[in-house]
Amino acid sequence: MEQEREEDYELIHDPEERVDDPEEFRPELFMSRQERRWIILGALKSTLLIASAYLAGTALVIWLMLTLWL
Repeated sequence: MEQEREEDYELIHDPEERVDDPEEFRPELFMSRQERRWIILGALKSTLLIASAYLAGTALVIWLMLTLWL
């Protein structure tokens, strides 16, 4: 039984083999222009937040190095 389940989820198939793709049955997702804008701005905001955290951490390390070594 376990062997059959692994074969059902196999990612590589023969070119002649017909495999039912679950993505074919998914409905198309339509978003309005406003929704797309909010998603893009959310991704940009999270990227800038992560980058600022790395920048602050790097600045702290540089400040500590300058303070302790000079």
